[in-house]
Amino acid sequence: MKFFIEDVNIFYLTLYGGIAIGLIFDLYRALRSNFKIVRKISLVFDVIFWFLITIVIFTTINLLEKFDLRYYHFVALFLGFILYYNTISKYILITFNKIISFITSLFKKTVHYIVAFLNNLYYIIIYSIHLLFDIICYIPSILLSNKRKRKNKKGVGV
Repeated sequence: MKFFIEDVNIFYLTLYGGIAIGLIFDLYRALRSNFKIVRKISLVFDVIFWFLITIVIFTTINLLEKFDLRYYHFVALFLGFILYYNTISKYILITFNKIISFITSLFKKTVHYIVAFLNNLYYIIIYSIHLLFDIICYIPSILLSNKRKRKNKKGVGV
């Protein structure tokens, strides 16, 4: 009886592995629907997705049974995924989409403000350099031209 209860507990814990697979699947669907780059290079993201799923499966089985693989592990993983997908998947997907859209809009606004700040900083630096150039070049030439005009006025009147 002890072994049966342990097997049932392991079965229920393996269901959580299936739910984790469902969460990763919804995250992948949300990324795919929100970013064009994910759709364009979907082969790469498919490989990453299946790699993560493999890690979840091996981690789940290793933590529970030390790789003592039984048929009900696969049944529990599948049932956990189906249970998740048919119950709360649509709500989690909506939540992931909202989180991704919030992060992308926050990122866009941050980049916009940084670009605007750098643009203003650029003009401040350019106008400061222009002012320094005026001070260094034009003001002495104006002073020298005024001096020449005074000399010419003195010379003309004599």
